[in-house]
Amino acid sequence: MPSFAHIAHIALIALFALGLVGCDDPASNRPIGDAQVDLDLSPELDTSDDLDLSPELDADSVADLAPDEVDDWVAPPDLVIPNLRQLTPYVDPMIGTLGQGNVIPGALLPHGMVRVSPDTSSETGSIDSYKYDDTQLEGFTHLNLEGPGGSANGYSQILFMPYSGVLPADLDVRQTFSHDTEHAEPGYYSVELESGVQVELTATSTAGLHRTTFPPSEAAHVLIDLGHSNGKSVGGEVEVVGDDVVQGFGYYNVHPLLELAVMEPTGDSKVYFHATFDRPIVDTGTWQGEGATRVTTPGARTGRGVDLGLWLDFDVAATGELNVVVGISLISVEQAALNAAPARQLGFDAVRAAASEQWNQALNRIQVDGEEDLKTIFYTALYHSMFQPADYTEQGARFQSGSSGKAEVFEAGRRHFYTDDWCMWDTFRTSHPLQALIEPERRGDVIWSMLHLYKQGGWLPKCTWHATGYSRVMIGNHAIPIIADAYAKGLRDFDPNRAWEAIWKASTEDIANLGSTSLCGYLNLGTPPEYLALGYVPSECDPTQSVSMTLEYAYDDWAAAQFADQTGHTGERDQLLARSQNYRNHFNPAEGFMQAKLRDGSWKVPFDPADNSDSNDFCEADSWSYSFFVPHDVPGLIGLLGGDTAFVERLERFFDEGHFDASNEPSFHIPWLYNFAGAPERTQARVRQFLSDDFSSSPDGLPGNDDAGATSAWYVLAALGLYPVAPGEPVYQLSTPLFDSATVTLYPGFTAGTPLVIRTENNAPGNVYIRSVSRDGVAVTDLEVSHEALSAGGEWVFVLGDQPSSWGK
Repeated sequence: MPSFAHIAHIALIALFALGLVGCDDPASNRPIGDAQVDLDLSPELDTSDDLDLSPELDADSVADLAPDEVDDWVAPPDLVIPNLRQLTPYVDPMIGTLGQGNVIPGALLPHGMVRVSPDTSSETGSIDSYKYDDTQLEGFTHLNLEGPGGSANGYSQILFMPYSGVLPADLDVRQTFSHDTEHAEPGYYSVELESGVQVELTATSTAGLHRTTFPPSEAAHVLIDLGHSNGKSVGGEVEVVGDDVVQGFGYYNVHPLLELAVMEPTGDSKVYFHATFDRPIVDTGTWQGEGATRVTTPGARTGRGVDLGLWLDFDVAATGELNVVVGISLISVEQAALNAAPARQLGFDAVRAAASEQWNQALNRIQVDGEEDLKTIFYTALYHSMFQPADYTEQGARFQSGSSGKAEVFEAGRRHFYTDDWCMWDTFRTSHPLQALIEPERRGDVIWSMLHLYKQGGWLPKCTWHATGYSRVMIGNHAIPIIADAYAKGLRDFDPNRAWEAIWKASTEDIANLGSTSLCGYLNLGTPPEYLALGYVPSECDPTQSVSMTLEYAYDDWAAAQFADQTGHTGERDQLLARSQNYRNHFNPAEGFMQAKLRDGSWKVPFDPADNSDSNDFCEADSWSYSFFVPHDVPGLIGLLGGDTAFVERLERFFDEGHFDASNEPSFHIPWLYNFAGAPERTQARVRQFLSDDFSSSPDGLPGNDDAGATSAWYVLAALGLYPVAPGEPVYQLSTPLFDSATVTLYPGFTAGTPLVIRTENNAPGNVYIRSVSRDGVAVTDLEVSHEALSAGGEWVFVLGDQPSSWGK
């Protein structure tokens, strides 16, 4: 998760860049590196309901980059879940909206592109779209991230806001609301505003639907704000077509500081919309600019510029109800109209019902029995874990991507293009392994999408987004373990040759950037040269996170070696395995911790393992946490720390002294490390403790940023009693399951198709210890289980007790 410190350091690089080379006049609002902004609006559309949803593509408008395909691909069978339960009532989308969870409570489909959700009136620079403790709503936006961290970047794009009564002269239509009149469920959101306006939202994957009920005898307005964004408005255009259609686009930079720092078009996002109302538009007007510089033009039906908006007047006296379907596209307004057509044909209630059914089907992939409150926490976590990555495939099997620095349109063929995996530094640990188990049918397209970005732009992504260029805000090459993990689990619907080419490049090369000599972890896309030359990242290369970089690159090297081994690259495998031991170069036996080194090989002093400052050489953590980040070689780490007994004592100190942070990814795996040192009872007790202490069913029920669902996925895995310490190795560590029973419906074609049943006996408060485990009646004594064994299904029975046992020792 990009922290405030990360953003601040990117800002320093950006300022340095500006001092070296200058920049365009900020008043021009043009992206750095672009000679001009192309604001041409696409031609007028046929807005009838009988649109052809699969039009012939204009070959000249589609980039010539055919998808890599797998020769022996066979479409998987449909997934049939027996005995469906009604699980959507257990989801509370408000969990995580208070505090630092940064989740959104609005309407979307599983992995849907469009996420139509309320935006509260947050402070400038906020990355979260909705904060539970805010008292005013600014409107309802259509593209949003789930649980991000950091500041001054993100989406929150294409805002619609209804208003009742006389419009204020300054067009400030923020309205107070109460949680008492707010309701959220999977695929649906509603709220009553202070003016008495009732807003309801639902969504398809490519369109948002708004149903607004105005008070009787009041003037009805809808404002469309194309300048609203968690990033920066770069431009936009809007036009009213006929008497019931508005179309146009907002042009944004989703990470302005990053673009300044890399000095090339990066983070640009042009979002098109096509809105069809069910009542005639009576009057219109536009505005352009903000605050004292805002210019309004009553009666205008077109507009263009930065911070652009449009207001619409309606006569709703007859019923008070106004419906609008808003198609969203990254391709064109014509495509936005195509994307809206299915929703227009179905109508609000049918779309809402379909969204609820899709979510219910998705949630039923895991059926749990246990305490009602725990089921609410669990199913909300499962819900949040299915937001990202998002499927940006549009109607007609097309998609837009821009890793080359230029937005280009591609034919998807049988594929689906997934993005918005912001950031893989978070999600490789939990979200991707969980989805590999319960949604294996998506894995091939998720990996194919990463390889598409490599083919288009030349590098594997760090944090995918819907903008141009590469987001580079976190460390490591964690697309590699995601690819290696899928391949090791037999999920191979992608080109292994292309994957190896991309992995090897990321492991042996890097891109030149302004931060390469002083903040080398912020803007790079591969592996820093100094890591390759020295076997570690020296503090001079990046004093804010050098040790973390070495540890994470060493793990990525190990993951790359696993893929090399399975694809026949034995020479490279041996080289990468040797490099995976580079973590040892930061272990100072005199201190007993991982410590920063200088270029001359000396230790950086002074040193405090609990130093959590911005320039402590650790990424969003301290040496206490990162000294345990050797997931690929835990036995080697145990040896460095003095053996099993000393390792367990170190873990006890780590937890008892408060170093563990359930909200921050470098700590995620640590509770399971006791398993490796002969103390599985401590893993069992610690995991149960954190499930209870750090998560709840209240709005502040997440311990921190949900980080694209990574934190929620941690909860789901821990509640099942499974954890993948080292994604890339198809193995899960076992701990105490939370529920009386959990049934995972395994997808046929990717597994044996037999359900995986995890059942507990004597599951009661205080009974956190495992006394025995069996699978289909056969005793299990190992502390880990392979993905192959899990995906074969069967009934796993965990007998629990209130005292530690000898099981697993």
